[in-house]
Amino acid sequence: MTDWTCKQVILDLLIEYEDGAMTAEDRADFERHIEMCPPCVRFLTTYRATGKTLKLLKPEEIPSDLAHSVLAFVRARTKRESGS
Repeated sequence: MTDWTCKQVILDLLIEYEDGAMTAEDRADFERHIEMCPPCVRFLTTYRATGKTLKLLKPEEIPSDLAHSVLAFVRARTKRESGS
């Protein structure tokens, strides 16, 4: 795959890359893009740090009112974006 855009790298391929599900050729192309694209490097670094931080959280430590508020926000936003 050639001529990748940042949108393709970050939105379409990041999970595949992190899970090790890419072909060797696609992985090499992905890594070449990352090496030449400082914004993608910063995003990848932040993405990984966020994942590590989230793994440290334990569900029972999240107050139930906060969990309900976040879920309500996500549901409202999803409904608004889908036009329902």
